[in-house]
Amino acid sequence: MKTFFLKYTILMLCMYIFSSCAILSAKNKQNFIEIEFYSIGAGIDFKAKKLLVEFIVNYTEENKVEIPYTTRKQGKEGETTFVLDVSKLSKKVLNKFKEAIKVQLKTATNYRIK
Repeated sequence: MKTFFLKYTILMLCMYIFSSCAILSAKNKQNFIEIEFYSIGAGIDFKAKKLLVEFIVNYTEENKVEIPYTTRKQGKEGETTFVLDVSKLSKKVLNKFKEAIKVQLKTATNYRIK
């Protein structure tokens, strides 16, 4: 009986830990926007990349909100992914922010917003 109870307790504990990690990762993913500049053999759109950085700086100054970001570089042609921390933005402001990014990058090529 003790062995059964011990196995049951360990199983329940593992299930709880696994499910809580899955829930936390889903919540954390909502707090970030990824903007990926990719290449199809000819390099990325460097003008659009520069435009995005300027837009983020200007947006944070004009709206007095902090949007920290990091970049991940991969590949040989300048492929870069921007990871923006938007956890301090409300849903309404976040939607407007995403639309503003799309407007800024409307002429850009080879990028995607996740």
